[in-house]
Amino acid sequence: MNFNKNNGYKKNTIDFFNRVAEKKHGDSYKHYKTVLSWIDYKTEKRILDLGCGKGELLKEVDKMLGSHEGDIQYKIVGLDISMNMIEKAKKNNKNIEFIVGDSQNLPFKDNDFKVIICLNSFHHYENPEKVVKEMYRVLEKGGNIILGEINLFKLLKKLVNKILPYTTNGDVKIYSSDEIKQMFIHEGFIFVKDKFIFPSLKVYLLKKPL
Repeated sequence: MNFNKNNGYKKNTIDFFNRVAEKKHGDSYKHYKTVLSWIDYKTEKRILDLGCGKGELLKEVDKMLGSHEGDIQYKIVGLDISMNMIEKAKKNNKNIEFIVGDSQNLPFKDNDFKVIICLNSFHHYENPEKVVKEMYRVLEKGGNIILGEINLFKLLKKLVNKILPYTTNGDVKIYSSDEIKQMFIHEGFIFVKDKFIFPSLKVYLLKKPL
């Protein structure tokens, strides 16, 4: 087995998602119904998807927003570290902006978005605390974070986390619900609610205070 840390988690993540861009991969779609129901489309029209993949979720968000011609509040952006994923997203979504970028250094101004979505990407971040700080910076006051992540019971999580450094798909760590909540609360977010989507998947709603 290759030792992940020798190449770096970031490089392994890029390489992995560039490879799977041509395939049907992952289970982020299981979050979509809940995520779409947690957005207020009348007031939340500036939306960022971190780790957007091929843009399938944002395509549904765009449909839910309906006609937005001339709406200066409208802004939908997808960011992904994989160039191949972004190329696929651009082909499938003509009305959405897609950017190759790193969630640890977001190329956006302060208070730029009303909603930030992040599905099944958080466990790939080498410095999750920095990502949370960046989310806080680019989210406007009163804005929401919708985070979907793997959720494993304690013993399985411990075993998986021991194995992850020896894999080559860029996974860094699977976090417990408490670890996720505390990281966001420490930065200043307010925990609103969470929900199991599947026994191994959970979605969280957190808010930046007014």
